[in-house]
Amino acid sequence: MSKFRYIKENAILILILALMLLSPIILRAWLNTSVPLAAVESSSMVPTLNIGDVVVIVGVKPDDIKVGDIIVFNKVVYSIRKGYVKKLKTPIVHRVVDVIERNGVRYFKTKGDANPLPDQWYVPEDAVLGKVLCINGEPFRIPYVGYFSIFFHNIIGG
Repeated sequence: MSKFRYIKENAILILILALMLLSPIILRAWLNTSVPLAAVESSSMVPTLNIGDVVVIVGVKPDDIKVGDIIVFNKVVYSIRKGYVKKLKTPIVHRVVDVIERNGVRYFKTKGDANPLPDQWYVPEDAVLGKVLCINGEPFRIPYVGYFSIFFHNIIGG
């Protein structure tokens, strides 16, 4: 192998590794969210989204979230007596079916497309990670890629 080819192959490898390491940072900044990608882990959004789909999350202001939008959020149950109580580490992907405002804070009632009833909780605006990126009204999704995340998440016990 020539010295030039060796240098070229190593430079390409270093570039690929650098992009892999920097891509989460770049995506976070570009999409304005701390979690730019999420794997769909349940069938609650079928047929819109399937288990193993990866969705792109775009950070938005709470005022920009409307009924019909698909949001990604940390499950936080609001109780008037107890306040916020976090329940899950993995984000939930559901559609907004109602928006209310109390004391200057917006809360979102959500529902999985496949679920017969809305979720029992309201999601406070500070639990929302963002909206699912839609193109021509359809959520942008990458099928099957999320199975890797789900697999490792289950092994590690997240």
